Amino acid sequence: MTSQTGRDVVFALDVSQSMLARDVSPNRLEVARQGIRDALDQFSNERVALIVYAGTASILCPLTYDYDFVRYMLEQANPRTVDFGGTTLQSAIEKAVDQIFDPERSGVQDLVILSDGGDHGSRMERVETLLSESNTGLLIVGLGDPSKGSPILLPQEDGSLQTLEIEQQTVLTKLEDALLRNLSATYPNAVYIAAETRPFNLGQLYNDYMAEKSTLASNTNSGKLIYQEAAIFFLIPGLICLLLAERKGARSLGSSAVILSLFFCGFSQSSVRAETALKAIGVDFEKAAAFMQSEAYDEALEILNTTYGQSTSNLLSAEQMAASLFNRGLCLIELSERQAEQSPIAALELAQKARLAFLQSKAYKQDFKRAGLRIELSSTWIQELKGLIEEEGNQASDDSNPQSSEDDGNESFEDYEDMYEDDYSEMNESMPDSSYNEGDLAAGSSMQPLPAPNYTIEDILLEEKGNLQFRQQKRANANAAKVKKDY
Repeated sequence: MTSQTGRDVVFALDVSQSMLARDVSPNRLEVARQGIRDALDQFSNERVALIVYAGTASILCPLTYDYDFVRYMLEQANPRTVDFGGTTLQSAIEKAVDQIFDPERSGVQDLVILSDGGDHGSRMERVETLLSESNTGLLIVGLGDPSKGSPILLPQEDGSLQTLEIEQQTVLTKLEDALLRNLSATYPNAVYIAAETRPFNLGQLYNDYMAEKSTLASNTNSGKLIYQEAAIFFLIPGLICLLLAERKGARSLGSSAVILSLFFCGFSQSSVRAETALKAIGVDFEKAAAFMQSEAYDEALEILNTTYGQSTSNLLSAEQMAASLFNRGLCLIELSERQAEQSPIAALELAQKARLAFLQSKAYKQDFKRAGLRIELSSTWIQELKGLIEEEGNQASDDSNPQSSEDDGNESFEDYEDMYEDDYSEMNESMPDSSYNEGDLAAGSSMQPLPAPNYTIEDILLEEKGNLQFRQQKRANANAAKVKKDY
């Protein structure tokens, strides 16, 4: 049965290491992923977001109708997409309420949690307050055998599996759902389903949960929400953006030729202001293209960053946004390569931002194959940089006091990873720079101008990596030190 509730649904997926236990096949995490896929198969006009959490929470995908993109990001979810291990349900709920849900849509927003329980430190009074104040619907699914512990099998780089041990003792994990049951008992809008090791269809569970809830009226027979524009738009030939062909080493796609992409953009006949802004953006794009052609990537990136902020309205089409973000990614990856020898950590930051830009570019234009290839290439480059950073850390340890140097090297790398590891894959943890909103593209729909957003992923990026990031990360490190069960 197809769901047409018109609600906002945020999936919160537990990615703690205990979710790799195999008391269900193939493991708890994959069963949870499949549950989300089942739900997406039944959705039609729900907006969907994806959060992953363990000791901290990360947004992998903001609210969108693009279920294919949600599926893509779901594949990126694993224990490495969060800052540190453990399980803290509070972090996921805070992330959803504070950074995803819209207060103006109170009452039509749901949080679906998939977890094996075992919470380490959530303040349930705070959790219940957040849920109540936002009038959030809550569906919780518990996974795992509640009576028999199972080992945690960690995948290794060579494809093998290693059993998690602490102090030479195999760690056994089972469904620990006392807190989940208590939350569903004390919060009136919550339902807890103990799936345990039994098969389940999350789409059907959600439909059953929603049976008593009100639905959001839609404007069409198909159930799709219609977003009205303030004026009639028409197409004119507009901006030309230079998409530099990929080059350099193992990350090359084979050509160094410059590819020109013609933009078409819409503007209101009655809005001189919009037309003026559009022309200004066109001039900026031309400047950025010229800088890129002359390999002045710093200057080009500065312009693209500014222009992107101006273009989060409906001035640009999805194709234009995709091209803008793609060019931004190219600038970042070039700058990353230049930094690699002198400062691998700085290069890693740039590479992760580049991959994020390519991911966002492909989100705007799903058939953008060049962006898809660049995602893979930038991921490879990121792994190379991480290896280089680890090698430098080991060298420093060998050249000085072993204990002291090892601590310093590890802290430097861990601090960096804590701040930037949430890369789109990051769209994670750092999720970030594009403008998904109520008018973003539904799966399978044609490209069209985007309506003005009520929030942007840029807001999340600024929240996650802005002026408060250093202090937030220090708190995260302090909390991590207190977590005894880092799984």
